[in-house]
Amino acid sequence: MLFLKFLLITTICIFFIEGKRRNEQKRIKKKTSKNVYALLIVDVQYCFINGSLALNRSSARQNAAEVIPIINKLIQTIPFDVFVYTMDWHPKDHISFIDNIKDRQEYVLGDHYEKYKIGDLVTYTGPKYWTQQVLWPTHCVQNTFEAQIAEDLIHPLPNQKVFYIKKGTDPDVDSYSAFADNNKLHMTILNEKLKSKHVTHVFISGLALDYCVAATALDAKRFNYKTFVIQDACRGVDEKTIKFQLNNFKKNHIRIVQSADIKKIIKHENQKTNL
Repeated sequence: MLFLKFLLITTICIFFIEGKRRNEQKRIKKKTSKNVYALLIVDVQYCFINGSLALNRSSARQNAAEVIPIINKLIQTIPFDVFVYTMDWHPKDHISFIDNIKDRQEYVLGDHYEKYKIGDLVTYTGPKYWTQQVLWPTHCVQNTFEAQIAEDLIHPLPNQKVFYIKKGTDPDVDSYSAFADNNKLHMTILNEKLKSKHVTHVFISGLALDYCVAATALDAKRFNYKTFVIQDACRGVDEKTIKFQLNNFKKNHIRIVQSADIKKIIKHENQKTNL
């Protein structure tokens, strides 16, 4: 009988101590959990502003330069923890350039490589990968002026809070997303960098909304970041593909926001974390 009483008291004590331990763990986790916000600035390069792929000459006729003051204001007024600048950075023999299709004709699926024009989708069977590729004019060639980030955009030297991602460097596969190439065969260092900074929320701006911004946003969501696309800080190529991607964001639970609302959004996200 005494043994049973002892066992009962011991069990109650263990249960009580374990409860206190779990509550303390929850308290510590709550105290140490913190939202970390990154602003991704996608491909704000001269190429897309007034160069070979200037958006104002595409079907949507949007002015890419209009994003610069909006992004600058975000940089100056919103306390982001991390800033990421991405750059299209292609070799001269890149697979996306229509001028290179003749040199790759043996890998074009089907005959008559000559029939393809800018904007067409071509299937390449090699030399390294089987891949579908939209054909573009030669653009953002490494170490050229038009591949530079626009001078009017605030873009400090790399430091603990600021880093740069160059994508599309493999001649045989394109890379719209700042996270990975289009075939998802190779990753950039972006996800690794964001994880190292404990980033939880990603806000995406830049060019072009229906291509590189969209691919980057979808990958950010795939890697489990809370993902926001800042619509007024983006411009796109084609009205149909812009509309498609905006719907795609909604389907994938990516929030479409305006720059004026970000301060409130961050405040709200922090309040939710601290509940």
